[in-house]
Amino acid sequence: MNFQKTILVTGSTSGIGLAITEKFYSEFYNVVIVGKVKLTVINKLKKNFDKDRSLILNLDLTKVNNIKKLIILAKKKFKKIDVLVNCAGMQAVSPIDKYSEDIWTKLLDINLNVAFYMTKYALPIMRKNNWGRIINIASTHGLIGSVNKSAYTASKHGIVGLTKVTALETAKENITCNSICPGFVLTELIQDQIDTIAKKFKLSNAKAQIQLLKDKQPSLRFVQKSHIADLIYFLCSDSASEITGANIPIDGGWTAQ
Repeated sequence: MNFQKTILVTGSTSGIGLAITEKFYSEFYNVVIVGKVKLTVINKLKKNFDKDRSLILNLDLTKVNNIKKLIILAKKKFKKIDVLVNCAGMQAVSPIDKYSEDIWTKLLDINLNVAFYMTKYALPIMRKNNWGRIINIASTHGLIGSVNKSAYTASKHGIVGLTKVTALETAKENITCNSICPGFVLTELIQDQIDTIAKKFKLSNAKAQIQLLKDKQPSLRFVQKSHIADLIYFLCSDSASEITGANIPIDGGWTAQ
């Protein structure tokens, strides 16, 4: 059991981020959970995590002062941050010539700038403790493109680049940085898309899932949130100490095409 290590996951109040947090909590890590959500969500989460082993915060991380506040509070409670997972993200779909400039800026802020500032302010703590793991949640869109996803694709390509540079700058230290590039994951957001397809084409939920997957994900199966959490847990092990600067697809063959 490892009560000493602490993981901080951005965008961890739901979805993939919460699944990662739950995995590490089950492995006896201290956990820092942060997202921009309603107070009712925060209160529900507090019932599920022991207060001595968790710090749960409602913060808008697009404000750099809030990132500094988060780092200070995490360090004050747990003394260090061993693992940082940059998972906060958003998606918006539109052709380039119709893409909202405000949405472009907001998406780049959440998907890329937050990851940069979190890395910037967490890295000195890891260096002081001579150990650290940084994992960025990118996407297949960090490796390839899709129409109508200019901002998302640009931000995730940026995450892949940030991962490589962070890995190079820490290569001689006991710190690694990698990114995970998931394909379709069955999250609440994706379920909404499935529901839309089912309604539009009068399909069952199962057939609507296949309709969504068939053009992109050859396995015709969704990536499970638990699979991503398990992969990240491995990257935090001693066996993964020489894996750094990697951008690892977990996409049912999407980027093999």
